[in-house]
Amino acid sequence: MNAFRKLISFIFQIYLLTSFRVDGKPCSNSSSECQQVRMPLVSNKLNAPLVAELDITSMNKQLKTYIRDDIESTFSKNIHRMVKNKQDDLKVSMLQDYSSKLNTTKTEYDKKISNIVQNLKIKQEELQLEIYDVNKNLSESESIFNSEIIDLLSWFQQRQETLKLAMLSDYLSNLQQSQDDNKQTINDLASDLNSQFDNLSQKFKEELTKSTTYLQTQGNTFEDWKTNLMDTLHDCSDMNDTVHKSGVYTIFPDHKNGIRAYCDMSSCGGGWTVIQRRIDGTTSFDRNWVEYREGFGDPQKEYWLGNKF
Repeated sequence: MNAFRKLISFIFQIYLLTSFRVDGKPCSNSSSECQQVRMPLVSNKLNAPLVAELDITSMNKQLKTYIRDDIESTFSKNIHRMVKNKQDDLKVSMLQDYSSKLNTTKTEYDKKISNIVQNLKIKQEELQLEIYDVNKNLSESESIFNSEIIDLLSWFQQRQETLKLAMLSDYLSNLQQSQDDNKQTINDLASDLNSQFDNLSQKFKEELTKSTTYLQTQGNTFEDWKTNLMDTLHDCSDMNDTVHKSGVYTIFPDHKNGIRAYCDMSSCGGGWTVIQRRIDGTTSFDRNWVEYREGFGDPQKEYWLGNKF
């Protein structure tokens, strides 16, 4: 910064120097401010000295212009180069200063970050210790809680068993009372049922006696009717007066057991007992002597009545 200030001071002095003017005026014999310059001139032809009076006003003006232009040109380049060099030096100096400050700042930040990291590690270790203590306390609390829960469950189970026993005792007592009441009711019902059963039994015996007598009478009547029927229905001709439709009826040819036979009640005045009936060939008549004697087939379709009848 001191070099830059010196440079500015030097440039300012040069500027003052180039700005200084010397005013010249044409010379006159009466003017005291004007000076004449006497210069000896030598003529090659005359070989005699000549004296010429020159007005230096214009020369001063031209000289000043020349000096100023030359100084401006020369010093402008130098100043430009010096300024550029100073600017470069200033840039380098500023960059070095910035780099130095940056390095210093980086060092400080690295130190701060290192301190922060170290503090974080310490905090982390402290936090881990606290977490360990919390977990330890939590484990102990959980163990105590589990123990209390087990004790509570044990007490609850005991209480529940006691309550169950009390409820069971009440239930059994009520059940016994109910059984006693039901037993009395059952005894009363049993007594009523026995009385009603005795009455019904007496009535049933009377009705049974009446029914037995009636059935015996009806049985005797049926036997008489059966005997009369067996005596009258030896074959189909015996029912010719009462039956007028052909079909299968029961006849009693041996006065013992009835047999089913087909009665033709429409052909030639009716009353014909069909001994053999053949319609569609569904029954085989290729039989032995025993089957022909006992009879075979279905009277509704095809059959042989039987030789024994």
